[in-house]
Amino acid sequence: MLSPHPSPGSTKVLLINLNRYNQPYPVYPLGLAYIDAALRGAGYLTRIWDANIATVPPEAWVREWRPDFIGISLRNIDNVQCHNPRSFVRELTDCCERLRKQTAAPLILGGSAFSVFPRELLLLSGADYGICGEGEGVVVPLLDALRAGRPPGDLPGLVCHDALGGAQELPRLSCATFGGTIPAHDPEILSSYIDRGALPGIQTQRGCPLECCYCTYPLIEGTRSRFRTGEEVAAEMGRLAALGVRYVFIVDSVFNTRVDHVVDVCEALIRAKIDICWECFLRPRGITRELLRLMRQAGLRHVEFGSDSLSDPVLQSYGKSFTYEEIERASREAQALELNYSHFIIFGGPGETPATMEETLARTRQLPGAFFFATIGMRIYPGTPLWRQLAPEARGETPGEYLIEPRFYLAPPFTVEHLYARLQEEQRTAPNWAVGDPPPVFVEAMEKLRRRGVRGPMWEYIELLRRLSSA
Repeated sequence: MLSPHPSPGSTKVLLINLNRYNQPYPVYPLGLAYIDAALRGAGYLTRIWDANIATVPPEAWVREWRPDFIGISLRNIDNVQCHNPRSFVRELTDCCERLRKQTAAPLILGGSAFSVFPRELLLLSGADYGICGEGEGVVVPLLDALRAGRPPGDLPGLVCHDALGGAQELPRLSCATFGGTIPAHDPEILSSYIDRGALPGIQTQRGCPLECCYCTYPLIEGTRSRFRTGEEVAAEMGRLAALGVRYVFIVDSVFNTRVDHVVDVCEALIRAKIDICWECFLRPRGITRELLRLMRQAGLRHVEFGSDSLSDPVLQSYGKSFTYEEIERASREAQALELNYSHFIIFGGPGETPATMEETLARTRQLPGAFFFATIGMRIYPGTPLWRQLAPEARGETPGEYLIEPRFYLAPPFTVEHLYARLQEEQRTAPNWAVGDPPPVFVEAMEKLRRRGVRGPMWEYIELLRRLSSA
C-alpha cells in the first residue's frame, strides 16, 4: 500500500480518505477508487491514506513521500442524528491545517459532503481547489493544467478562490453517460475494510430524478439517471470477487429507478455465475414478486426501502412517489421470498403530526419480518426542496450556518426529547427497531460473527439479539 504504482510519470498525488465514521460498519471509499483509477490511467503516481487503516497521520506520509498534489475526500458533513449530532467538519479543517505546515502542495477537496457545501468548505479549510460532483473527469485536466503552470480554465464543477477573497463554483459536469472509468481497488485497503465488516460498494447508475424534499443526491449526481450496462456491472462484480469480496452494496440512490435496468443487471449477473451476494436501496413503487425473484436469483439478500413514513399525507409532503399501499405490497413480496428487508423512517418532517406518527407506528406492526431504522427530524441542506420551502436565506441566514452546526427541521409541536422518548418506548416492545447508532451488544456480537466469516449488513441480528436478551 505504501509503494507507488508503476507509471511513466513522476508527478505524485496523495489521496486522503478522512471518513472514520463506522456505524453500523465502515464505508469503503468507492469515490476515491474512481479518482485513483483516473489518475493512474493518466500516468500519475498515487498513494491512498485511509483514516480507518493508517497507523500514522497523513502528514507523516507527506514528509516521507513529498507528493506534488494532495486530494482530500470528505464523505459526510455529520452523522445526521438530531438527538445525538456529531459534525465531521473539524476533522477536515484540522487535517488541512496540519498538512499546510508540511507542504506547499496544492490541496484539492472532493467527496459528496464537499459537493453540498463547496464554497463554505473551501474557505473554511483553506484548501486551494475543490471539485463538485463527479471528479474522475475533472481531476486529471486540473492537475495537468496546474503542472504546466497555467490556469485551470472553466473546468466543470471546479471550485476555487476569487480575487475578492471568496470562492467561486463553476457549473457542474452534466454527463450523458456513466461507466467510462473502472474503479481501481487497492487489494490491501479492500481486504482491511472487509475484515472490519464493510460492504464494498458498486454503482450501477448515477443521478436521481426523484424529488424527495430533503435529499442531496440530485445535487451531487444530477437529476438525470445514467446507467451502466448489465455486462459492465457483472464485470466489476467479477473483479471484486477475484479480490476476495463475497458481499457488496449497490450504492445507487435507488436501484430500481427503471425496471429494464434492474432486469439487465440481474440477467447479466445470473449469466456470469458470480459468487457474490448483495444489498441495495429500493423504492416500493413498481415492486413485483417476479422482479424480486429475479433479483434474488441474481444474489440479492438484503433490501433497504427508503420509505420515510407509513402515512400517506406525510409521504406526499416528503415528496415521495408512492403510497403506503405500495409499501405494504412490496414488504409482503419481500417477506414471501424470504428476503431480509428494512424501512427507513423519518419522524417529525414537514407534514408530520402526532396522529400521522402514531399511524406510522401502528402500521409498522402490520409489516411481516420488517426491520426499521428511525431518524428524528430532517437534516436541512442547501439546494434541496426543503431548503427552498423554508427559505432561510430570506431571513438572512447563510448555508455556512447550516454547515458548522447541523440543523434539522422538526414539525411543531414535536421536540427531539419527545420523539426520542416515544421511539425508545416503541423499541422496548418491538425488537425490530434501531434508533440512532447500533447498541454496544449488537456491535460486539457482529464482530464475533465477522471473525467467523459471516458477511453482509447483519442488521436482522439486532432483532434476534433483543429477543434472546428479553427471553
